[in-house]
Parts: sequence; C-alpha cells; structure tokens
Amino acid sequence: MKRIIMGTVFLIAGTVHFLKPGIFSRITPAFIPFKTFIAYFTGALEFIFGTLLLLNRIRNWQLSGMQKFLWAVFPANVYMYTHQEHLGLGKYPKWALLGRLPLQNLMVDMLEDIKK
Repeated sequence: MKRIIMGTVFLIAGTVHFLKPGIFSRITPAFIPFKTFIAYFTGALEFIFGTLLLLNRIRNWQLSGMQKFLWAVFPANVYMYTHQEHLGLGKYPKWALLGRLPLQNLMVDMLEDIKK
C-alpha cells in the first residue's frame, strides 16, 4: 500500500511540475540558477519515480535515490515557509507551509519501509 501511495504522490507531483512549472521555479531558492530547468527536471524525476513505484519495477538502490531526492528538494519547502509573502503564498496559513516540512521525513520513512 505504501508503494502505491508514494507512487501516486510522485506521479501527481511530477505531472503538476509540467502543467505549472512557474509555481515550482518560483519556490526554488534564490541561490539556485536555471529555475525553470530545475522545475522540469525534478518533475521528470518524480514522474519516473512514480511510474517505477506503481509498476512495482523498483530496486533498493532506486528507493535510496528517491530518499536522497526528497532531502535534496527539502530546501524548497523551507524556502516556501521562510519567504511566504515574497512568493505570493500569503493565502496559505503559515502552519500549512510549516506542516510540509515533516512530510519529507514521513515520505523518506515510507520509502524505507518499501525497501524491506
């Protein structure tokens, strides 16, 4: 079940990266160049991850890569929380953006459970 949940989350997130790349390039921290490319690239990775998980064509080394990916994009979630007004995210409650932060760890843990 965790494999299907994570696969669905990755597949949806990856698809949204392609439908609305501006949102994802905007939440990329300011010090990172090529924001639009990064939005598409991370979206492609998420789409691939989701597909692999849903098709159950996954190896432990790929799951480890997914976990590393989640930690690599974690700064975007921190950036969203710390720059909420600047990013035009004022309509979202501060607690909701803060709540995204522990979700990364939950997702990493779910991938770890899939490894077993």
